Amino acid sequence: MMLPWIIVLAILGLILVFAEILIPGFGIFGIMGAVSLLASLILNYKLYGMMAFLILLVLLVIVFFAMIVFAKKSGLYNKVILKEKQDARDFDETALQGLLGQIGLTQSTLRPFGVADFGGKLVDVCSKSDFIDRGEKVQVVQITGKTVTVTAYKENKQGEEEQKEA
Repeated sequence: MMLPWIIVLAILGLILVFAEILIPGFGIFGIMGAVSLLASLILNYKLYGMMAFLILLVLLVIVFFAMIVFAKKSGLYNKVILKEKQDARDFDETALQGLLGQIGLTQSTLRPFGVADFGGKLVDVCSKSDFIDRGEKVQVVQITGKTVTVTAYKENKQGEEEQKEA
């Protein structure tokens, strides 16, 4: 009388584990599938003995791999598996050459990080001092790796620019 329940638990377990493979999530399907498979195997062992347990185990493995092969051939596998590879590129520091000493305009508030425009070129920058409001002039004082450090600037009455003390 328990054989139909064992079969239902085994099939349900296979479907849930397969769903976990195709629809990654929090592992709920995988855990429920594993519990269902274990329950079917334990019930089978308790009621029908070791030989029935081994037969069911082999059948479950064969059916599981058959499901994977079917998914690959039907195209379902290709729809959910990412095949594109992202090339890892290191940062090109030549993009920052010539910025040292340049004066630009902040495009966002620097808290202390933000964006500044240097001659039409938007650059992620870091303020050396406190916050710098949007629309303020800044000058590049240091470039270390990818980090462009700036300080606030103001123009004096003669039209020369001086670095604002921070």
